[in-house]
Amino acid sequence: MGCNRDKIAQELPKPTETAAQTKTNQELAAMAKALAHTLGADAAARQQLKVEALKKFDGDYDVLYQPFAAEHSAFGQQVAATLTNVALDGLTMPGLLGHIPMLNLSVPVNIEKWDAATYAPLVVFIPAGFSERSTKQVLAYDQDGHEHWLDAKHAPDFPVVVVGPSERVKATTVASVKPVGPFSGGQPTVGAGSNLYQQTDGDSGGGGGGTSPAPLGTTGTGCRTDKQIEYLRELWMKDVSQYESWFLGGPEIRLQIMSPLGTNGSSILDVEYDMSRGAIEDHWYCNTALYYWNKATITNTVGYLWVEQDGGDEIDVKLTLGYKTDNGLNASTEVTYKIKNDDDQITKIPMDFDFCPSEGYYAGGTSGDREFHWVLENRP
Repeated sequence: MGCNRDKIAQELPKPTETAAQTKTNQELAAMAKALAHTLGADAAARQQLKVEALKKFDGDYDVLYQPFAAEHSAFGQQVAATLTNVALDGLTMPGLLGHIPMLNLSVPVNIEKWDAATYAPLVVFIPAGFSERSTKQVLAYDQDGHEHWLDAKHAPDFPVVVVGPSERVKATTVASVKPVGPFSGGQPTVGAGSNLYQQTDGDSGGGGGGTSPAPLGTTGTGCRTDKQIEYLRELWMKDVSQYESWFLGGPEIRLQIMSPLGTNGSSILDVEYDMSRGAIEDHWYCNTALYYWNKATITNTVGYLWVEQDGGDEIDVKLTLGYKTDNGLNASTEVTYKIKNDDDQITKIPMDFDFCPSEGYYAGGTSGDREFHWVLENRP
């Protein structure tokens, strides 16, 4: 694997950072150096981290730092001591965790072939304020503190550990979050917009997910019958890297569904689906209830917006929905979705009750590597 560690010449100018981003990036760089040194010196720490990451407690190869360090005290003490030695301005581990309480460690690629007994991985940190669209390289450190620039668009063929804020755990404290196994949750109530995790065959999502197809639902003469439940059967993405960089792990896909009724429309569903990269590039079977389609209460048309979440500042996304009123007249409403400015819009589309794709799936994204498919079913 040594031949893969050659540095890639740095090509990009440094982006303009805010003072807060500079502070965060200095802290994350120090943490990456401290972690790389500890993992390089301690085979037991490497093996413990690999075992924990393989549990995929949130559906990806993630490990929350605080509970992991508390459980493995020798590891935590080594990282904390090294951080003090390499950090600027007297940074300590309590200070770092006070600033980034959801500090996360991940092994996003090649964990299966990581020989943790012998191989000391590079450690990448995810910089605050980086642009997923324009970033061509990411900085990694080895156990001796040397810098390595890795291609941001193409995953390396060796295991890498990544440090950064958690994308998937959305809580204000980690005190009660213990990485001892998968989150679990039930099927969301129809229309509830639940953001639940449920582990099935190693992947999680908003109410379900797995690697085996769900039973086909019974439908009417078309693909829908009025006053039945709309289900999301499966998702597929041709190339996750077009939406989520390899060092960020699996995608976090958000679905918002709007009815045209109301001044700016009304929300029917807002839910997140989390899965591994390989799962959705194969076929990720959700079998999740979305909403009860009653044309008398939500009309014959709804609007779907799919995004891959990356955060940022809130912005509006608009979509015009044409529909039939109660008395059969044609009408239209411009509905408004709320997303973040760094989110990748996969597709937005009006969904007519009678829209039944001949291919058996609905398609979004653009052609080529950004293709995205989803399968819906209408069931009693």
